[in-house]
Amino acid sequence: MKLSTKFSLFNALSRVAILLLLVGVLPPVMSRLALVATDSRLAQKKEKVLRLIRRNGISTFIEGDQSSYGSYNLLKEEFISLEEIPPGPRIDVIEDSKRAVEDEIVEYRVLSYSFAQGAKYYLLEIGRSTGSIDETERNFRTYALYMLLVAVALTTAADLVFFRYLLEPFYTIIRQRLKNGHHPAAFNFAPIATGTDDFRYLDESLREMMTTIQASFSKERKFIADASHELLTPLAALQYRFDNMLSDESLSDENLLRVVESQRTVHRLRTIIKSLLMISKIENDQFPRTESVSLAQLAAEVSEEVQDRLSVLNLTLTQEIEPDFVVAGSNRGLLFTLLFNLVTNAIKYNREGGQIFLLGRPAAAAGSYVLEIRDTGRGISKEQLPRLFHRFDKGAGTDPDSYGLGLSIVRTIADLHGIRIEVNSIEGLGTSFLLTFPAAGTV
Repeated sequence: MKLSTKFSLFNALSRVAILLLLVGVLPPVMSRLALVATDSRLAQKKEKVLRLIRRNGISTFIEGDQSSYGSYNLLKEEFISLEEIPPGPRIDVIEDSKRAVEDEIVEYRVLSYSFAQGAKYYLLEIGRSTGSIDETERNFRTYALYMLLVAVALTTAADLVFFRYLLEPFYTIIRQRLKNGHHPAAFNFAPIATGTDDFRYLDESLREMMTTIQASFSKERKFIADASHELLTPLAALQYRFDNMLSDESLSDENLLRVVESQRTVHRLRTIIKSLLMISKIENDQFPRTESVSLAQLAAEVSEEVQDRLSVLNLTLTQEIEPDFVVAGSNRGLLFTLLFNLVTNAIKYNREGGQIFLLGRPAAAAGSYVLEIRDTGRGISKEQLPRLFHRFDKGAGTDPDSYGLGLSIVRTIADLHGIRIEVNSIEGLGTSFLLTFPAAGTV
């Protein structure tokens, strides 16, 4: 999950928590507000009635020999009553009370107020039904809830947009600095435009780190080139001398054997040095990858190259690569080495009269392709499989002439081209190497 999504999700959850808290607190608050508003409205109506009485007299409500006045609206939501009462303590309260209206008991919020008018005393009561108060409270609560939901949705959307804008330099740093960085030489040192100090510091730190790494790679590349030259040159001279010694007819059989053994040692050293030099060059991205290589054609070339070796063990190599797959942006020589090493291993560790299959087919992932190299050889033990691509790890039962570098070279070439390798093996039945080539343009 992206960082901006996490930020937005956290903010949305925190707002939902606040919303739930408000939903719990809102009802009593709304109830109290509705009650205060009702009491205020009743007090205002009381003052209005008293002003009418002071201006027009009590006859405005009570006429002639009547002793009381009462009125309520059509829906019985409000009423007003005025009646003459005997002298007594002053009354000025607002409370909940029940009243009988047309044979119906209705709950009201009632303001009761006593006052003197001339020589008589009167009790004024103004009421509003609690049902209408509850309806007002429900309306307040509904409007408040809708406003909160809209506020949460709007602020969450605004957060998501803002976080994406804020973190865009961070994602740019990941795309340009960290992803697809196969080699320090391909690193783009142009500063990432950002107004955030943290991202600018991160970008500067990565560029400084890559500068150091690039310098180290350059030194390593120079060291390998120098060391290879210094080692291969005297070995070539030794090889030349041994060749001359072999042409000496006066050389005894014993010395001749010693020279041949020395030649073999020199050959082994040269092969190891060349293999290590190749691995180093691949890891240092010193091979161009500008070619488009047909796997069917490559397999045919490898098959032709190993015909002599196949005939020694009477092996059969079957090639079925349909449809063909073209590896774009690759190095033909390296891919040939990769396939040649795997086929050579399938020959080395096969049985007399065995079989080797080169099978190509589209992979499950769109655009990808699988090339399988399967043999009917002795197989590889479960213990050896995890170390199969380790350098100089030849394992038990390996060819004594092996240097333990062939599969290391295969792995290095595969990594360079973004090829995934899967190995399945059963001892006594054979081994299968599955090479999954990525779709064009995904490396």
